[in-house]
Amino acid sequence: MKKHLIRILGIIILWLIAVGVFQTHKPLPEGVDYSGEERPTASGDVNFLYDLTYEKDGAMVHEQHIFDRVFTHIRGAEKYILIDMFLFNSYLGNANSNFRSLSQELVEHLIDAKKRNPAIRIDVITDPINTVYGGAVSPEMEKLKKHGINVITTDLKPLRDSNPLYSALWRTFIQWFGNSPGGWLPHPFSRSEPDVSLRGYLELINFKANHRKIFMADTGDSYVSVIMSANPHDASSFHSNVAMEVRGAIALDLYNMEKGVASFSHGQLSQTGIIESPETEKALLVQALTEQAIYRSIINEINITTSGDNISIAMFYLSERDIINALKDAADRAVNIRMILDPNKDAFGYKKTGIPNRPVAHELSSRTKGKISVRWYNTMGEQFHSKLIFITHGGESMVILGSANFTRRNLRNYNLELDVMVKGNKGNQVFKDADNYFNRIWENQKGIYTTDYVAYQDDSFFKMIIYALQERLGLSSF
Repeated sequence: MKKHLIRILGIIILWLIAVGVFQTHKPLPEGVDYSGEERPTASGDVNFLYDLTYEKDGAMVHEQHIFDRVFTHIRGAEKYILIDMFLFNSYLGNANSNFRSLSQELVEHLIDAKKRNPAIRIDVITDPINTVYGGAVSPEMEKLKKHGINVITTDLKPLRDSNPLYSALWRTFIQWFGNSPGGWLPHPFSRSEPDVSLRGYLELINFKANHRKIFMADTGDSYVSVIMSANPHDASSFHSNVAMEVRGAIALDLYNMEKGVASFSHGQLSQTGIIESPETEKALLVQALTEQAIYRSIINEINITTSGDNISIAMFYLSERDIINALKDAADRAVNIRMILDPNKDAFGYKKTGIPNRPVAHELSSRTKGKISVRWYNTMGEQFHSKLIFITHGGESMVILGSANFTRRNLRNYNLELDVMVKGNKGNQVFKDADNYFNRIWENQKGIYTTDYVAYQDDSFFKMIIYALQERLGLSSF
């Protein structure tokens, strides 16, 4: 009997190992790890946008541009709107209720667009986190559906697993039970919502997401796209974020990227009349990137920098080892590197430990003997949620920004992510705007945005080990 039990246990362990290995290396769904065309674009058709929360004269200031611009474009759309958003809900976590109702504003604008013109086609793709993976009802999604808007909830199962130690167990024993609203456990994202099932929690700790944040709409005879780090999420409404607004044929690439997500999620995007504009000599090159294509572009752009070049990074999470090593190598080449990081201390009313940014900042600062300069964003309950790298190499500049944090999960084909890369002469206005944004918060111009590195300096060896294990094994949400 004992031998049989040992044999059964051995088979189960081998099976779990096989499931874990396969699910972390299986073929990707079509449209994942995608590089769009390099689109020649006029300088005036690319605009850098941002949201900032900061302190001025003892008062909190919320300077917001991103969703206000999105709402303007919704009001002007005549034929088609496409949205893919990760957090699209009013859940507040443990925070108070003093937030902008971004989720409801977006819902109302989309419904108003449909009422003005019933023929307009609107596609909304979102992540199942908004329904606690089927364990709750999303009032936002239900309202959109009621008004004839096509809502597609991403099926995360075709994606690779980033934390095989847990996901192998989940795929083998748990996923088959599905999920449905109701249960006996408190809602994980809201104190006021009905209870949810254990099944929702068990899928939540898979740590997998459609993390993209994009908007696209027609402008009559053309299209405008906004690629951003911001979510239409009430408790995130005062986060600091960045975005790029781009007019022109990059919309075709975004449509094709999202078409793949809709397809493997058992949905279908509306047919559109997006056409590819002829290539002409224009000032900027704009390229849409997803998943590991973002990683490859970042690594390449860091590695070609030489002495005297400048790298500026504004980042919510930084933990990807190849990027960290590439930055240390660039510092050794006398590249000027400045980083503004979130201190990783706040999350919707809950306190965090400073992982991964504080141990990573310690490593970068100490290993380069201070050649890499770090400042912390002075968050006061909100988050510095930007995801941006800005490089000037000789007379050329390059910006990559969007949904992707610089982490293994965001950049190694586990999460769904979408960024945009803009290249051109450093004198272009979009690069001046990005540079002014960075310098403004680095130097605390007309407000208090950032604080010195020593404010959150943390050389804890224990935290370094925890961060390294979490990054390697996928046992965290970053």
